[in-house]
Amino acid sequence: MKRIYVVLTSALVLSAPWLVQAQAPAPGDPLAGWVQKAELDGLVAKLRGGDLKGPQTLFERPNGPYRVYTSFIDQRKGAADVHEADDELFLVLSGSARSTLGGKITDAKAIAPHEYRGTLISGGSTRSVAAGDIVSVPRGTPHQMDATGGYILYVVVKIAGSTGS
Repeated sequence: MKRIYVVLTSALVLSAPWLVQAQAPAPGDPLAGWVQKAELDGLVAKLRGGDLKGPQTLFERPNGPYRVYTSFIDQRKGAADVHEADDELFLVLSGSARSTLGGKITDAKAIAPHEYRGTLISGGSTRSVAAGDIVSVPRGTPHQMDATGGYILYVVVKIAGSTGS
Protein backbone atom coordinates (compact mmCIF):
# COMPACT_ATOMS: atom_id res chain seq x y z
CA MET A 1 0.00 0.00 0.00
CA LYS A 2 2.82 2.38 0.94
CA ARG A 3 4.56 1.61 -2.36
CA ILE A 4 1.41 2.48 -4.37
CA TYR A 5 1.12 5.77 -2.44
CA VAL A 6 4.78 6.63 -3.21
CA VAL A 7 4.35 5.78 -6.91
CA LEU A 8 1.14 7.81 -7.22
CA THR A 9 2.64 10.77 -5.34
CA SER A 10 5.76 10.69 -7.54
CA ALA A 11 3.64 10.53 -10.70
CA LEU A 12 1.57 13.50 -9.55
CA VAL A 13 4.63 15.59 -8.65
CA LEU A 14 6.33 14.81 -11.96
CA SER A 15 3.21 15.59 -13.99
CA ALA A 16 2.27 18.76 -12.06
CA PRO A 17 4.08 21.15 -14.45
CA TRP A 18 1.92 19.81 -17.28
CA LEU A 19 -1.27 20.24 -15.26
CA VAL A 20 -0.63 23.88 -14.45
CA GLN A 21 -0.12 26.20 -17.38
CA ALA A 22 1.11 29.72 -16.80
CA GLN A 23 -0.99 32.37 -18.42
CA ALA A 24 0.64 35.59 -19.56
CA PRO A 25 -1.07 38.78 -18.41
CA ALA A 26 -3.21 40.54 -20.97
CA PRO A 27 -1.31 43.35 -22.70
CA GLY A 28 -1.93 46.61 -20.87
CA ASP A 29 -3.51 44.91 -17.85
CA PRO A 30 -3.09 47.43 -14.99
CA LEU A 31 -2.80 44.57 -12.48
CA ALA A 32 0.36 43.25 -14.16
CA GLY A 33 3.73 44.79 -13.45
CA TRP A 34 6.47 45.51 -10.94
CA VAL A 35 7.25 48.14 -8.37
CA GLN A 36 10.88 48.21 -7.37
CA LYS A 37 12.31 49.12 -3.99
CA ALA A 38 13.77 52.36 -5.34
CA GLU A 39 10.27 53.47 -6.40
CA LEU A 40 8.88 52.63 -2.97
CA ASP A 41 11.76 54.49 -1.30
CA GLY A 42 10.89 57.50 -3.47
CA LEU A 43 7.25 57.28 -2.36
CA VAL A 44 8.33 57.20 1.29
CA ALA A 45 10.45 60.32 0.83
CA LYS A 46 7.63 62.20 -0.92
CA LEU A 47 5.01 61.12 1.62
CA ARG A 48 7.23 61.99 4.59
CA GLY A 49 8.14 65.32 2.97
CA GLY A 50 4.50 66.21 2.33
CA ASP A 51 4.85 66.22 -1.48
CA LEU A 52 2.30 63.39 -1.71
CA LYS A 53 -0.82 62.83 0.38
CA GLY A 54 -3.14 59.88 0.83
CA PRO A 55 -3.02 56.37 -0.64
CA GLN A 56 -0.84 55.88 -3.70
CA THR A 57 -2.23 53.29 -6.12
CA LEU A 58 0.31 50.73 -7.31
CA PHE A 59 -1.98 48.30 -9.20
CA GLU A 60 -5.70 48.59 -9.86
CA ARG A 61 -8.23 47.58 -12.50
CA PRO A 62 -11.83 48.90 -12.37
CA ASN A 63 -13.95 46.11 -10.88
CA GLY A 64 -10.80 43.98 -10.63
CA PRO A 65 -10.37 41.10 -8.19
CA TYR A 66 -7.95 43.12 -6.05
CA ARG A 67 -6.30 46.52 -5.64
CA VAL A 68 -2.77 47.29 -4.41
CA TYR A 69 -1.90 50.65 -2.88
CA THR A 70 0.20 52.26 -0.17
CA SER A 71 -0.99 53.62 3.14
CA PHE A 72 1.12 56.12 5.08
CA ILE A 73 0.37 57.33 8.60
CA ASP A 74 2.68 59.90 10.20
CA GLN A 75 2.62 61.02 13.85
CA ARG A 76 -1.05 60.15 14.36
CA LYS A 77 -3.64 57.43 14.78
CA GLY A 78 -5.15 56.23 11.50
CA ALA A 79 -8.87 55.83 10.93
CA ALA A 80 -10.68 52.82 12.37
CA ASP A 81 -12.17 50.89 9.42
CA VAL A 82 -14.30 47.87 8.75
CA HIS A 83 -15.04 46.45 5.30
CA GLU A 84 -17.96 44.03 5.18
CA ALA A 85 -17.15 42.77 1.68
CA ASP A 86 -13.37 42.95 1.30
CA ASP A 87 -10.37 41.20 2.84
CA GLU A 88 -7.09 43.09 3.27
CA LEU A 89 -3.43 42.21 3.69
CA PHE A 90 -0.96 44.80 4.98
CA LEU A 91 2.75 44.38 4.21
CA VAL A 92 4.73 46.79 6.39
CA LEU A 93 7.57 48.39 4.40
CA SER A 94 8.98 50.88 6.89
CA GLY A 95 8.31 52.47 10.26
CA SER A 96 6.20 50.94 12.99
CA ALA A 97 2.81 51.27 14.67
CA ARG A 98 0.39 49.67 17.09
CA SER A 99 -2.11 47.61 15.08
CA THR A 100 -5.55 46.77 16.47
CA LEU A 101 -7.76 44.02 15.03
CA GLY A 102 -11.26 43.14 16.18
CA GLY A 103 -13.40 44.84 18.77
CA LYS A 104 -15.94 47.48 17.81
CA ILE A 105 -15.64 50.91 16.20
CA THR A 106 -17.28 53.16 18.79
CA ASP A 107 -18.28 55.97 16.39
CA ALA A 108 -18.65 54.09 13.08
CA LYS A 109 -20.27 55.92 10.17
CA ALA A 110 -21.02 54.48 6.73
CA ILE A 111 -18.67 55.99 4.14
CA ALA A 112 -19.73 53.75 1.23
CA PRO A 113 -21.85 50.61 0.81
CA HIS A 114 -20.47 47.97 3.23
CA GLU A 115 -17.68 50.33 4.43
CA TYR A 116 -17.56 51.98 7.86
CA ARG A 117 -15.09 54.37 9.43
CA GLY A 118 -14.57 55.96 12.83
CA THR A 119 -11.86 57.20 15.14
CA LEU A 120 -11.64 54.59 17.89
CA ILE A 121 -11.87 50.84 18.43
CA SER A 122 -12.89 49.49 21.82
CA GLY A 123 -11.78 45.97 22.61
CA GLY A 124 -9.88 44.01 20.01
CA SER A 125 -6.30 42.81 20.12
CA THR A 126 -3.38 45.22 19.74
CA ARG A 127 0.26 44.51 18.99
CA SER A 128 3.27 46.32 17.56
CA VAL A 129 4.09 45.87 13.88
CA ALA A 130 7.19 46.98 11.99
CA ALA A 131 8.99 46.63 8.66
CA GLY A 132 8.73 43.07 7.38
CA ASP A 133 5.52 42.23 9.25
CA ILE A 134 2.28 41.18 7.56
CA VAL A 135 -1.20 41.87 8.95
CA SER A 136 -4.22 39.90 7.69
CA VAL A 137 -7.63 41.56 8.02
CA PRO A 138 -10.59 39.34 7.04
CA ARG A 139 -13.79 41.05 5.91
CA GLY A 140 -15.89 42.32 8.78
CA THR A 141 -12.89 42.86 11.08
CA PRO A 142 -12.44 46.34 12.55
CA HIS A 143 -8.82 47.49 12.21
CA GLN A 144 -6.68 50.52 13.00
CA MET A 145 -3.02 51.58 12.91
CA ASP A 146 -1.64 53.98 15.52
CA ALA A 147 1.66 55.62 14.50
CA THR A 148 1.58 58.30 17.22
CA GLY A 149 5.21 59.21 17.85
CA GLY A 150 6.44 57.78 14.54
CA TYR A 151 5.27 56.71 11.12
CA ILE A 152 4.31 53.59 9.19
CA LEU A 153 4.24 52.88 5.46
CA TYR A 154 2.56 49.70 4.32
CA VAL A 155 1.27 48.17 1.11
CA VAL A 156 -2.41 47.22 1.18
CA VAL A 157 -3.69 44.34 -0.95
CA LYS A 158 -7.47 44.80 -0.91
CA ILE A 159 -9.19 41.66 -2.18
CA ALA A 160 -12.69 42.27 -3.50
CA GLY A 161 -15.32 40.10 -1.92
CA SER A 162 -19.05 39.88 -1.69
CA THR A 163 -21.60 40.46 1.03
CA GLY A 164 -23.96 38.02 -0.61
CA SER A 165 -26.52 40.73 -1.24
